Amino acid sequence: MSPLNARLFLRSLLLQAGFCDERRQGLGFAWAIDPALQGAYAGDAAGLRAARVRHLAAFNAQPYAAALPLGVAAALEARAAAGDPAAAARGGALKDTLGAALSGPADAFFWGSLRPLASAAAILGALAARHFQTPHPFASGALLGLLVFNAPALWTRWAGLRLGLAQGEGAVLVACALPAQDWIRAVRGAALFAVVAAVAAALALPLGFSRPLAALAFAAGVGLGRFAGGPLRLVAAAGLLGAVASAAGWTGWAL
Repeated sequence: MSPLNARLFLRSLLLQAGFCDERRQGLGFAWAIDPALQGAYAGDAAGLRAARVRHLAAFNAQPYAAALPLGVAAALEARAAAGDPAAAARGGALKDTLGAALSGPADAFFWGSLRPLASAAAILGALAARHFQTPHPFASGALLGLLVFNAPALWTRWAGLRLGLAQGEGAVLVACALPAQDWIRAVRGAALFAVVAAVAAALALPLGFSRPLAALAFAAGVGLGRFAGGPLRLVAAAGLLGAVASAAGWTGWAL
């Protein structure tokens, strides 16, 4: 890993830190690509200033798919600094096109497929840790879920950045040839299997007569979250009331 690649990768993790309605991820993208611009335009203050202004333009992409446009734009800025002024315009156009084109498949894969799989894996991990009487089963399950999600997510960021930097415009053809739909179907199938397995394992627990009360608490949490609005509030409210029910002994056990 070269120092430049490492800096671009680490900065890309904060792409959304400067998110705003006007420019979306534009500020984050400009900050992420800046080490590459400083290297490409070393000794050319006017060229560096113009490049920085170019990349402050509006940009929007699924966060895990944004590393490929970042690498492509950085590669083409290097070509522009080396004497191909048209490369900068091509880089800006490809940046926007790739961001829009990759966002749909990336949303379907990471949010619609991998996230449910990671959630089910976390539940199964916690149940397995509890079965084997491992200390802190809830933490064990949470760590497993985070690993299942973040391992492919971080690899996608790193691989996309490397591909864009190495091949520039040629990275577009490589991205088009990826079997994204096959990956989405495979992960969705695994997520469905894991969810069914998690439900089956949970129903096998000795919940006793208190199961209706726990279900009522969860339903109340869902209703409260729905009234408040937003999926994260829904999950937070459902989890909070579910935890209260568990602490009150309604479920008969607690992670």
